[in-house]
Amino acid sequence: WRIETNDRNSKLVASVMSFAIGSLVLPVLFLRDFLGIPREKALLQFLNCWVYAAWICFAVSIFLGLAYAWLSVKWIKLAWGQKIVLSEGRLECLLDTSFVGMAVLFLAGIGSLICFFVTFHT
Repeated sequence: WRIETNDRNSKLVASVMSFAIGSLVLPVLFLRDFLGIPREKALLQFLNCWVYAAWICFAVSIFLGLAYAWLSVKWIKLAWGQKIVLSEGRLECLLDTSFVGMAVLFLAGIGSLICFFVTFHT
């Protein structure tokens, strides 16, 4: 059951990480393609704290997704009866923390992007 559960969670983590990586470019696409800001003009003056907050949330979410992937390898080793440095309880706690943290920070990043899109003015 551990391996089956881990496979399902790993697929979800991979999806969230893909969305987070893709979301990193949304402010640039919004400014360049949707608002038509020319490529010759620097975007730095159009970015605000919401964009930076979103980028930080997405970056940490990606990092936690990578941590989850690494920890899930340890979880599988444990399921196969191999020794690992962490105790089962500690490993499960770290897996849960990285999974929930990744999801919460991804949602916070989406929320920050929405705030940027809604409050944007030239």
